[in-house]
Formats: sequence, C-alpha cells, structure tokens
Amino acid sequence: MNTKQYILETIKTRPLIIDGAMGTQLQQREDKIPPEAWEGNEGCNELLNVTCPEVLNSIFSAYLTAGADFITTNTFGAFSWVLDEYGIGERAYELAYAGAKLVKEKCQEFSTPTHPRFCLGSIGPGTKLPSLGHITYDAMYEGYLETAKALIDGGVDVFLLETCQDPLQIKAALHATQKANEERKTQIPVMVSVTIELSGTMLIGTDATTIATIMEPFDILSLGFNCGTGPEQVLKHVKTLSEVWHKPISVHSNAGLPQNRGGYTYYPMGPKEFVEHQSKFLEYDGVSFLGGCCGTTPQHIRGLVDNLTSITPKPPSGSHPTSIASLFHTVPLMQKPAPLLVGERSNATGSKAFRELILAEDYEGTLSVAQQQVRAGAHVLDVNVGFAGRDETKDMNAVMQMYNQKISIPLMPDSTQVKGLEVALKNIGGKPILNSVNLEDGEEKFDQVCALAKKFGASLVCLTIDEEGMAKTVEKKLAVADRIIELATKRHNIKKEDLVFDVLTFTLGSGDEEYLDAGINTIEAIRQLRQKHPEVGAILGLSNISFGLDKDARPYLNSMFLHHCVEAGLTSVIINVKHIIPINKISQEEQEVCNNLIFNKTPDALFEFIEYFSTKEKVDTQTEDDEYQKMSDEEKIAKLLMDGDKERMIPLVEEVRHKIAPEKIVNEILIDAMKVIGDLFGSGQMQLPFVLQSAETMKKTVDYLNPYLPKVEKTVDTTLVLGTVKGDVHDVGKNLVDIILSNNGYKVQNLGIKVEIEDFIKTLDEGHVSALGMSGLLVKSTQVMKENLEILQEKGIKIPILLGGAALTRKFIDEFCRPLYDGPIFYCKDAFDGVTAMSRIEAGNFDTDLHPKEKEDIVIKEKKKYTIPPLSEIKMPSRDIKIPNPPFWGRRELKLAKHQREMAFDWINHKLLFKSRWGYSSKGLSKEAYQKQLDEVVWPAYEKLKKRFLDENLFEPTILYGYWKCRSDDTNLNILDDDGNIIQTFHFPRQTKPPFRAISDFFHSDKDDVVALTCVSAGPKISEVEKAIYEAGNYTEYYQFHGLGVELAEALAEIAHKQIRLDLNISENEGSKLSDVQMNRYQGTRYSFGYAACPDLELNRPLFDLLKPEEFGITLSETFQIHPEQSTSAIVVYHPEASYFNI
Repeated sequence: MNTKQYILETIKTRPLIIDGAMGTQLQQREDKIPPEAWEGNEGCNELLNVTCPEVLNSIFSAYLTAGADFITTNTFGAFSWVLDEYGIGERAYELAYAGAKLVKEKCQEFSTPTHPRFCLGSIGPGTKLPSLGHITYDAMYEGYLETAKALIDGGVDVFLLETCQDPLQIKAALHATQKANEERKTQIPVMVSVTIELSGTMLIGTDATTIATIMEPFDILSLGFNCGTGPEQVLKHVKTLSEVWHKPISVHSNAGLPQNRGGYTYYPMGPKEFVEHQSKFLEYDGVSFLGGCCGTTPQHIRGLVDNLTSITPKPPSGSHPTSIASLFHTVPLMQKPAPLLVGERSNATGSKAFRELILAEDYEGTLSVAQQQVRAGAHVLDVNVGFAGRDETKDMNAVMQMYNQKISIPLMPDSTQVKGLEVALKNIGGKPILNSVNLEDGEEKFDQVCALAKKFGASLVCLTIDEEGMAKTVEKKLAVADRIIELATKRHNIKKEDLVFDVLTFTLGSGDEEYLDAGINTIEAIRQLRQKHPEVGAILGLSNISFGLDKDARPYLNSMFLHHCVEAGLTSVIINVKHIIPINKISQEEQEVCNNLIFNKTPDALFEFIEYFSTKEKVDTQTEDDEYQKMSDEEKIAKLLMDGDKERMIPLVEEVRHKIAPEKIVNEILIDAMKVIGDLFGSGQMQLPFVLQSAETMKKTVDYLNPYLPKVEKTVDTTLVLGTVKGDVHDVGKNLVDIILSNNGYKVQNLGIKVEIEDFIKTLDEGHVSALGMSGLLVKSTQVMKENLEILQEKGIKIPILLGGAALTRKFIDEFCRPLYDGPIFYCKDAFDGVTAMSRIEAGNFDTDLHPKEKEDIVIKEKKKYTIPPLSEIKMPSRDIKIPNPPFWGRRELKLAKHQREMAFDWINHKLLFKSRWGYSSKGLSKEAYQKQLDEVVWPAYEKLKKRFLDENLFEPTILYGYWKCRSDDTNLNILDDDGNIIQTFHFPRQTKPPFRAISDFFHSDKDDVVALTCVSAGPKISEVEKAIYEAGNYTEYYQFHGLGVELAEALAEIAHKQIRLDLNISENEGSKLSDVQMNRYQGTRYSFGYAACPDLELNRPLFDLLKPEEFGITLSETFQIHPEQSTSAIVVYHPEASYFNI
C-alpha cells in the first residue's frame, strides 16, 4: 500500500492531523538561534534548514510528540524568486532539500507500524502573483520545478501547496510537481490549501465554489483552507466546499484573528476553544484533515489529537454541474434555460472594431469591447486575436493577461494555433473552454490541443471536421463526433461533460444546391448527438447560417434558427447578444418566411426570403447630413449648439463670422438656442448631460469669438452673486446654475462653498450686482439661509434673492423665508428656473411665482398630531434575535489592494448613477431607445471615466469599520468599553407618529449588544481633479466625474456593510464573498447621519471619536460634514426588523 492509498484508507476511520505554526515556534526559540545563523538575512526562515537544524528539530519533535500525522517542511518560501530578494536565489535547491531531509528523518524516528508519520513538503505562494502580472507563469513554473525536485530528493511523502492566493499560481505549482514526479519517477500526491480572506475570497478574488470548479479537473489528494482567518470565519466556506467538492477536504486555520498587542501579533484562541471550533468542521462531508496555522502550538495540536481523532469523518459527497470559471465566478456549461451565451465581438476576424484595436495594439481599448458583451448578458467571452501578419502569441499574451484580471465571466481562447492556445492558458487563472479542436490535420495536432486542455484543466469545443473536411450530412457529423469523443475520453482522459460540439452550419444565403438542407442537417445533427451522448454539449456559431444576406434581415433568420436549434438540444451559442430578436416579436408571417428557408420547404424559399425583407418598409434614407446642408447658417449654429457638437461648431463660426456679426451670433443665435434648450429640459425632452454638452459648446464658441466682439462698456451687468451657504461643501448644483446662467448671457460671480453671509454682503457692497443666489444640499443649510435672510433684512438690503437646493421646498420658502425678508425671493427648483428668475429681474419684473400652476395643486391637509407614549407602551422590535459575535472589538481598516479597487465599481448602483447623478432619464424614450442611449453613450462614458479613475490612481479608497459593545437607554445608544463603562453616546430622535421608532430601539437595554460603525472615503484626488475639469469648461465631464465619485463613496459603504454581514454571520441569503454584490434585501440596515432617521450631522462627532478617521486624512468640518466630499459614515444595525423610516 503506497502513501496515498494509506491516507485514503485511514481517513475513512479518523481524521489525519497536520502540525501547527512554524513562525510562532521560532519566535519562542529566538534566544536559541544564534545571530550568525541568519547570515545577514533575518526573516529568511529557510536558511535555518542548514544553519540551525537543531532548533527546527525541536519544533518537529514537539509536534510529533503531540501526535501529529503530518509534519510540514520549513520550505514555505524555498524557491528562487523569493530567495532572490535576499540575494540567495541560487540556493533554492539546497535549502528545500535540507528542509525535506530534516523532517523526513524526524518522521522516521517517530513512526511506528501502527502510526506512520508523513513528511509534508510545503510550497507557498511566494511574494508574486501571476494573475496580477508580478511574475510570468513560466518563471513561476521553473522556480517551483526546482523546489519540487529538491523536496522529492529530500524524501517528502506528500506535497502541500499552502496559503494559495491565486489559482494561476496553483496551476504553475501543480504542473511543476507533476513534472518533478515524472522526472524522478515518483507518485508523490498533492494537497492544495487556499487562503480565504475576511472578504470571503482568495486575495485575487476567487471564492470557494469557483476554486472547486478550477481544481476539479486536476488529480489532487485534497482541497482545503489554511491561514487568513480563524476557524469561525472559515466555517461557512468549509460548508460551501463540502457541498461542491467530491474529494477530501483539509482545514488548518489560525488560532483566531490576529490582534496587535504592544506592537506584537497575538492570536487569541487557546487550545480548548480552538478544538471546539475545529470539531465543527467534521460535521461537514469530506473534511478529513485538520491542523493549525498561525498562532497554533503543539498544545493546540495535542488538543485535536486527544479530542477529535475518535470521530469518523463523513465521506465526500459534494457535486455540482460541470462548469467553467473566471477568477471570480463559476458558470455551468449546461444553462437552464439554454443556451449558454458566448460573446463573439472580441474577434479580430469577425469584428472590424476589435481588429483595428489589435492592429493599433490598443489592448486597453479591447477591454471596452469585452465589457460591453458582459453587460449585454454574455455568459462566456470568445477571444480571437489571430490576424494575418500579426504575432498572435504577443497579442494573445497581452489580451489574456488583462482579461484574466478584469473580465468577470469565463474566457474562451479561440485560435487555430496550438501555441496561441498555450499562451492563453498560461495567463488564465480560471477554468476556460478552448475553441477549438478537430481532426482536419489528423490526430497529431488534435492530440496536442487535447493534451493542453487536460494539462490546464480546460473544457473543449470540438468541430466536426476530419481529414476529409467539414462534415455536411447528419451521418458524417455524428461519425466525426463519435471519433472525437473516443479519442478525447480514452486517449486523453477528458470527461465527456467537458466536450462541447460544434456540428457546423453553412449559409442558407448562397443559393448553392449543396447547402439547401444546411439548416435541417444542423438541427437534426444536434438532436441526434444529444440523444446519443447527453453528457456532451452542443454549440453553434449562429451568424454563419445567414452569411451573405442583407444585414437587416439576418437577425430574423438567426433568431428563428436559434429557436429551433435550442429545441433540438443546443446548449451553447456564439452570438452577439444584442442582435437576437425574441420570438414573440417576430410576426407569424416573418416566422413563416424564415422557416421556409431553414427547412427548405419551397423551391423558391431563398428568393421569397430576400424579396420579403427587401420590400419591408424602411426608414427614410435621407441622411442627417443632407438635412444639415440645406439649413441656413443661423440654423446650423443653433443645431450644432443643440447637439453639443464642439468639433464642427468652431470651423462653422470661423466661416460664418465674416457674414454674420460675432455679437449677433452670441447675443441672438446662441442665446436664443440656449433658451430653447432650457425649454426642452424643462419639458423633459432634453436630458441634463446633453444640456451640459450644449453649455460646453456655448462656452468654447463664445471664447473663440471673444477677440472679434466689439469692446463696448456695458452700463449695467445683469449679475448674480452665487455661493453655497456656510457649512455646506456641496457645490455641484450651484456650479450647474453658474454654467447655465453664464451660457445664457448672464454674469455670475461664483463665491464657491461654505460662504459666510459677511462674504455675500461684501460682494454686494462692491456694486453692480443684480441678485444674490444661495445654494445648499443639507437640511441644516435651509436654517442657514433663514439666518442669512434675517441678517440681510436687519441691514436694510432688499436685493432679489434666488434660493435653491435639494432640501428646500416651496412650502418652506413661503412659510419660513418670505416672512423674514422684504425683498423678492425666487424659489429655483433647477438651474433653468434661475434663468427665468434672472430674465425677470433683468426686465424689472419681480413676480417670484415661477410655477403658478403648482399653487393650484397644493392641498394643505391638517396633520394628525400624536403624543409620544411612555417607553413601556411602545412596541419594541423582537428581542429573540441572536446577538452576533464579532470577530474583533474596536476599529479596523479594510484594505483594498490595488487590483481589488475595480471591485468597488461593481458595487455602484448604475441605475441611480445614470438616472439621478448623471441625468440620463428614460422619460419620453421608448425602452429600446433608452437602452440604445445607454449602450452607445452612457456606458462608454462610464467605462472611460472608470479607466481614468483606475489608471491615474484618482480613486484612493479608505474603508474603516469596527464593532463596539453597547446598550440602549430610551433614545440613547451608549457605547461601552470592556468594563461596561460608557465611552460615547449617540442621541437619536424618536418618531412623533406610530410606531414611534428610534434607532436605539433595535438594541438591547438589559444586556450587552453589538453595534457596527463605518466611515469610508473615495479619497481627496477626486475633488481636486473635478475642480480642474470644471474650470476648464468641460461641464459634462465635470458633472459625470462628480457623480461617479459620490457613487464610489456609496459603493465603499456597501462594501463595508457587506464585510460586516460576513463578519457577523448574517449573510445566509447572499453570496459568501466580499465581491458578491447584494443591493438591499439583506439583514439589517445602514443609517447615515443627516438623513431621515437620524438627521443630526453632529452624530458624526462620536463616530469620529471611535473610528478616528482623521488618522487616514478624513476630517470633520465645523458643521460636522465629512471631508473629502466623496465620503460617508454610518451606524450599522444587524437586527432583521431594522429598516429606513422618517422622524
């Protein structure tokens, strides 16, 4: 019985125990390690294998005495690229060999016939991750190969790939151990153990289900978890893995989450508590190996041996459908409902746009093409970079390295070159599907591609082509498929479930008699193939069926053909998802015309199809440019302004200014056109982003014409002094007013944000001011406006006032503002109300009622008044909810590595961003028209900005969160220290109507409860850059830049909240990793200060005292607003009944 057989037999009766931490034990023996043992490279523990073996032997002996079955070699970083950092990379073999030899000898010393001990060869992840481009697959493979051979030579019994952080790193290590076994003629089994962070994924972003999918094709002894977190946090991932993994599972976690005590790392979990938690792992099927990682000692391992080795492990029972995967997600090959959608536009042969990007080596540009397909609903992305005259391996390497990191769906490398497929596979961490293999060049090339698929654990698209060419009849298609199945499964040991067949289809548009039955033959071949081999899939390049036909007719034929193929058993389709028409939107007549051609029902089916679609009513073919050329110069200028077309406007006005006076162009044509734009905006026919484009065009046109305008001193300027009031840092709405008014011919003095009333008055005293505009976003700002009006009244100032801001209402101004001030007050709901107000002021009309019709609609209802009852009479939320146990107390920073920052964009509420922040409303547009606008205008603008935020490091996320003990006291929430003393108090208001709720009600008053606090920021650079954009007159970009920054802060708040739900184990009904986006529909609620349930911004003060965001550059203003502006804070309530409410 060999080692692997012994292990598999033993775990049928008891779990096998792996040893504990090495670092902890070395720290305890620091005094026994002479300084010279480090050879000037302190921290390089692997050196001790040759310089201080006696200390290591004492550690191994302690674990063996405790009863461990496996002793891990001190070779975690014993490979060249890690040791190179110490300047001793050439010693990798020496140190790995010595490390294995030490453990092997010690295991032999302790082994008995009834209790053999095993040498576990440790191979760590190193300091570089291939999926992030730190190191190439080939360099990592070569380093691992040298170490694996040294470990075999030193006597290891089992390889342990531990603390794995990147699936591509695991593949390189597996290939290295396989090669080492071949060269040394051994069969050393391999255990794989990954590290799941608190985020719920590996460092690279891979969750438990996805790593199981990626590892499923590989011959490994076990898959499991070590390091990263404590046993409490890893439990849910063990549960997930047990449900999907069909082989043994290992778990060797830390002794709890690390804590910092006096500058030293401390692991709080003692042996007894550690064993209690480890015992829970054995409740799950397949868990067969237990051990310890950071912070564990021989006492922890003795506890496992004494208490858990009498328990019989449950055999593995996990299963899940054959799937493919990206680094981030798993996708079953057999979709329900079918088919699996494969995006086809990332193809240098089939897409001109993609090809041009490849030819220009604009690899970043190809990413946008790929992401469009992801958004359109593709499950998989086909990627073909091959083009005549190009180095395909260079292009494939660049594209795949990027897509592996940044594309969330699985990849389908598409190449006729074996080398091209190999290069792709060396860059893909997930489980891809190769496109494709066939027998056109005989079995030699077929074998090469199959060997690649098997080696890298990939699924395979198989074409029904043999040495005689493409199979055309049903019989031939099936015969070639049978042969391929036989070769792939028997010769290469590839599962049938990983084979997906393209039985090929030929165009029905050629009229060639040979292909009249092409549709029938394809449909029938799919049907018979799936009946005979139900395990395999069937795929189709859909557009081939309509090749050569009119582009407007092709979607109808393609859609009908897809419908019939899916009915026959098609499981996958290569497709442009946007070009498929739902069957219910194809008329019966259109269906009949298509079906006649597909099934060759009539002799003239092709002619009838062409004739039918050529006579369908078409849109007027007169181009927009034809209409434009017929316009007068004045109409052209107005049209280009309406279109926001800066590029054509400047050459036009340069030409026209010689015929039309520049002052007329500005004061009549442009100003009149801007007024029309204002009317269109007011009626909902023009959206804000397009208004801003017009304003940009207006500014650039006026700037261009300025040298040609007559220099005449105006006796009176219609001028608005504008500012955001004291204590308010929000300036986007105010800047919009500036933009619109300035481009409607008014002069604006923009005083900026946090403007004191004294500064407003000082500007008024300087003269030539027509009106004063005050803006504010916050509820508190409305009170500041009232105070400002009182001061103006006291000073006898009667200038017209424009008031605007999100918190203002007409009723508030009528009831609370007008009585305080004798001058005219205009309530401006938007920037164009400001234009109307200023035009009235300019004309001497001080009628402040800008929307008289609204008054007629106002019905004042007498509100029922309630008296808040005593606390004992208020129905409280349920007290039967289990109080969660947080993994730590106090504050912690959740760091997003640079490569993880892109994840924050997935947490953005894009609907809110596009409609509310950016102003792209669907009002007045059909569903199709709005979707087209999103696809062609909005999403490209978003992707461009996203790229800029990431490439220029403008997005600098900070996420702070933490847990504190607390108790409620009526409307107070008291925060407690470890001794139960009150260290802070949050004072919440109570509703003045049923159910009389206060946030504090969700917490216990008679026993300690737990509250979470968060503070996040997208960083200071965003505000700095948006200011420069605004000053440059790029108004659309400014507005979008600001909106994206604000939503990124909200996205960070969602990420913090998700982490809290993961920590508190209240995320049962959502994904188990940080990147699993879940908007709403989760347990608990996040309340931000300044909003309905807790409107008092002053509550930020105790939150800041606890979280201390100032240490991270996040500060509070004198009015308790957070800086940078793209920041937010919250109190997080875990209670399932918690929800938003108004006071």
